[in-house]
Amino acid sequence: MDYSDTTVMIPVKDEPAAGKVAKGVLAKLPGAMVLVVYKGDRKTLGLDFGNARMRVVEQKASGGKGAGVREAFGLVHTRIVCLIDGDATYAVDDLKKVIGMVRKGADMALGDRFAHLDREAMPFFIEAGNKIITLAANALYGMSLSDSQTGLRAIRVSSLRRLSLREDGFGIESELNIKARKAGMRIEETPIGYGVRVGESKQMKLVDGIKLLLIDFKFL
Repeated sequence: MDYSDTTVMIPVKDEPAAGKVAKGVLAKLPGAMVLVVYKGDRKTLGLDFGNARMRVVEQKASGGKGAGVREAFGLVHTRIVCLIDGDATYAVDDLKKVIGMVRKGADMALGDRFAHLDREAMPFFIEAGNKIITLAANALYGMSLSDSQTGLRAIRVSSLRRLSLREDGFGIESELNIKARKAGMRIEETPIGYGVRVGESKQMKLVDGIKLLLIDFKFL
């Protein structure tokens, strides 16, 4: 199947598995473009900078993941854009699921990590925090998500351009969900796997979880 209608964005900060993830996308999604937006040391990423289907850009905006993602969205010229973390926790094959859902009519499709969760990949307290954040968003905005903080998703670019995104950090996931819901967009989920990350853990701490929970109330 041809994926020339898709750009896969990989936002990273000193992720040693970024090259592995990018290589997997290029191999398993023929025709797709790969856009790596990085912060930190470019040399640690292990990327093949000579591949014509891959573009690597340094994040210029201050802030974290959200700032980099918002900046890189302006470089996307395909019909669909995907997000996948660069730590190798997500299977590249699962991108095909969310892309297929957007092609069939969804404005945004999310991968539900809790369907096939490797316990070594996510401690119980992290899982509980994610579920509390998701339950709060569901209650506040009438959604029915299982995993609002997933780092694997596909979005119709024409729908994305209708959203005015502002979050600079990990709150970008919550903002995408909530603003898409408030705009009346069609959001779908599909079960995916979630494995042990490569490199140093960057999973949220208590203070990060509290900040993300508060973001749920920010858009009321």
